[in-house]
Amino acid sequence: MKTCSVLVAAMGVCLLSLPSVSADEPSAFGSGFDVQEFYKPFTLDDITPANMQKWPYYKYVSTHWDEYSLHGTRKIKRSNQPTKLTVAEGDQRFDLNQQWKEGESYIDAFLDSQVKGFVVMKDNQILAEFYDNGFMVDQTQLLQSSSKTLAGVITNRLINDGLLDPNAKVQQYMKDFEGTDIGGVTIQHVLDMTSGLPTLLDYHTAGASGQLWEIEIGLQPGKSKGHRDNLKAAKAQAKQGDEYNYSDKNTDVLGLLAEQVSGKKYGQLLSELFDAFGANSDGSIALTSDGTGSANYGVSITARDYALFHQWIARRQASKCFYDSALDTSKTRFGENKSGQLLSGDDTITYGSQSYFLGEYDVLYSSGSYGQFGFSDMKTGVSVVFMHDWAVNAEPDKLIACRARALEIIKTLRSN
Repeated sequence: MKTCSVLVAAMGVCLLSLPSVSADEPSAFGSGFDVQEFYKPFTLDDITPANMQKWPYYKYVSTHWDEYSLHGTRKIKRSNQPTKLTVAEGDQRFDLNQQWKEGESYIDAFLDSQVKGFVVMKDNQILAEFYDNGFMVDQTQLLQSSSKTLAGVITNRLINDGLLDPNAKVQQYMKDFEGTDIGGVTIQHVLDMTSGLPTLLDYHTAGASGQLWEIEIGLQPGKSKGHRDNLKAAKAQAKQGDEYNYSDKNTDVLGLLAEQVSGKKYGQLLSELFDAFGANSDGSIALTSDGTGSANYGVSITARDYALFHQWIARRQASKCFYDSALDTSKTRFGENKSGQLLSGDDTITYGSQSYFLGEYDVLYSSGSYGQFGFSDMKTGVSVVFMHDWAVNAEPDKLIACRARALEIIKTLRSN
């Protein structure tokens, strides 16, 4: 497979480049979009269910998902004891005017890659912050697939509490899944995207499995056939445990399992998590066609609270079993796996419990469509989060550069 020419140095080494995106690649990937479209004027009346994930509309829609989710949303309550945040001043700030590479400052890079929200946090202090594209500090942004890491944390908390056995099969807890491909796999394989279910990366081709899935979770208009029925009908393309295949369906199964064993709505479980990391603001979870919470993409959260969540992870305040799983570098590396390469660009990255881990740097991160990224420095407790407005789910060159910038910031803060 050919690779693109983008190579970015970070933390003293060179990150691998992403595979090139050709005409036969999934519709979720692309590059070279006309940035004029991003700045095209529009009114709210111009936004439709068919165009709401496209430039220029999505930059507004993603911050108002409670209004646009086609199946509605449910509130996630802020913490009963919100974390008190302070904002660094003077020399304590991380200077975004400094060059992150020759001839380009961090702010220059943010503008070039449609960053709308950015936060660096340590010890509940905001070391750097940036907002653009009409996004404000008290607004929420749809996390897309970065929501998956929250699902991984919640699932492992239920494992820690003895409500779920990671080695048990899904159908042990949800009897109507008996005889289905996903029902016969273990919860740990679902957590690690090794259930055997096929990838869902072709979201924007009519009739493709990914596009039909987005109808069920409220991202696209169309006739629903049932979210739970869609999950039960999914056919595996590999034996469980044999290979990594990225599929949103794994995460929504985790959401249903969490509701089943806890007796609580997924939004309530998220409220408990928000309480644990000290969220300052309410958020929301998008609902599916069945009225359940869509764990795979649907969390809306402020940039500061997203940074608090990743700081909480970096401080190792989640359950022990989450870290045992997410930081396990012996797990499947992406290697020649196409979806792994496209989503990470680096075959040394491992994936566990719905999270990516850069073992060489001791940095865990979450990754979502249109450029939502959160990084946890497991050495120092620093969190770095980005919220972008990309033209499509993944723009490979911007993905690599974003991760490199995060690692460079972490490197700089480690040396201070």
